[in-house]
Amino acid sequence: MTKHAFKNLLALFFTFVLVSCAILGMFSPVIFAGRDSRLKTTQMNDRLLAEINDLRASKGLKALVIDSKLNTIADTRSTEAAEKWSHERPNGEQGTELIDPTLWRGENLSSVTYPNYDGSTKNQEKAADTMFDNLVASPAHYDNMVFDKFTKIGISSELTETSKGTKITVAYMFSN
Repeated sequence: MTKHAFKNLLALFFTFVLVSCAILGMFSPVIFAGRDSRLKTTQMNDRLLAEINDLRASKGLKALVIDSKLNTIADTRSTEAAEKWSHERPNGEQGTELIDPTLWRGENLSSVTYPNYDGSTKNQEKAADTMFDNLVASPAHYDNMVFDKFTKIGISSELTETSKGTKITVAYMFSN
């Protein structure tokens, strides 16, 4: 194969991949949550993990550890849930289907809106406490947080500006 023919074949291949991704909806902003969201929610996510692990400790359970694969999935799910509040993904699958099916899988979603959210430590702590209290009050969400088979977690947040303020959507992905 000549160098010119190889370049043409490679260009055709990449065109096919880009078109396929666009058709399947895979090349969209749902893959990576925004950098601004990450910067303005890091302390909140750390606090949420600490509160979940404090709850687990009170039940005699081991602490959950952050898992990079679950964080990537949580990035996707927080963005998707910010766009459409549902455990169902845009493609019709459940959010937990992003996790290896041979593992225990769980998903919690939470959301809160603040009129003047600026990402300050005070705002992040208040948001974390509110969302954690809401999760504890929900039996299904509580069960995920204290399920003894879960050993890993991914947490990610997405910020969306609305007419009522900044909406903070958090995805928590659980596994073993």
